Amino acid sequence: MMGISKVIDEAVSFIHSNEQSKKGIAEKLLPLKGKKISFPSKELLEELLVFPVHGKPLEGKIAGVDSGFVDKKLASVDLVLIRAVGVLFEYEKGFFRKSSYVPGLYSFPMPHLSNHALELDEFACSKSLLRLREEVSTAREVIEKFSPEYCFLDGSIVPQYQDKPRKDSVINELYHSIVREFEDLFETAEKNKCILVGCVEDSRGSRFRSVLQEEVLQHEKLLPSEKLDYLFDSALLDYLLSVGERTCALHYTKNISQHPILNDFDEKWSKNIFSFYLKPSLYDRPLRVEFINGAGNLTEKSSKIASVVFSLSSLHREYAFPSVLIEADLRARLRPEEIDVVVNKIMDKVAKNVKMKLRRDSRPF
Repeated sequence: MMGISKVIDEAVSFIHSNEQSKKGIAEKLLPLKGKKISFPSKELLEELLVFPVHGKPLEGKIAGVDSGFVDKKLASVDLVLIRAVGVLFEYEKGFFRKSSYVPGLYSFPMPHLSNHALELDEFACSKSLLRLREEVSTAREVIEKFSPEYCFLDGSIVPQYQDKPRKDSVINELYHSIVREFEDLFETAEKNKCILVGCVEDSRGSRFRSVLQEEVLQHEKLLPSEKLDYLFDSALLDYLLSVGERTCALHYTKNISQHPILNDFDEKWSKNIFSFYLKPSLYDRPLRVEFINGAGNLTEKSSKIASVVFSLSSLHREYAFPSVLIEADLRARLRPEEIDVVVNKIMDKVAKNVKMKLRRDSRPF
């Protein structure tokens, strides 16, 4: 049996080797940074793979929305508390002026009760969908109330794979209603001339890497494309991008009809969702940024968004994330004690002979 010291040493050795490998691959790709794309491509819609980003003094209204949740499984019901918070920062000539909050500086979380007999995967999916619904509803309220130029969401601007239940699930109707909620949010943002931006804190995407392999390295023979296998975008771009640079914007997916989530959206939205990566700080990985672009110039829209994200995210050298979303996260965060208050009140009102607690929560030792 392998000793713990040996496991630690092997892990450290593997990590060092892996990082050196990624660094070496990025160094071989560096000639691509200043080169114009010279071959026809349906994937590469901008003239460069990498663009410089210039921060600028922040101006006007910028909103951010995030949520927190805690849950408790009881013998007969499942309880979830969700707090979604919208934050508005107002700037003038680069200086922060004031903040506003929706629904308020402090609000009690929204309780959600489920008496369906949900399987474990359905319960996890249901929690995520309920949380998304609260976030989307709050974002729509913030946009309608304050008319910000930008509204940031913590995470993607569409649901993720794990948010979609299996076909025979009882929560399928909930999922499809959330998709409609997202489309309503997109409509609201468009109507109010608000740019909706999603910032993914820890992206495990590989879209940019796939485009490099399938298109760029077929024309630019800098290294074998298989060298990039199994690399996440953020890991590769951490070495390829310098501070104040972004990648070109790419469609969210190569094939919408085969994408399990975007295939459920109206084509008006699904074909116009884009993403790029931006490196705001030397000591943190690149940030994945998602947005919607309709008929406008893609490079102009991407550069405009990147400039604002860069200005909001470069305040800390080791944590590159928009400050308005950091504030929203702090205001939305929930503690386990908050759901215990609700559970205790429920248990006080039920009959003494009703077995409410799960066995794992009622052990006498």
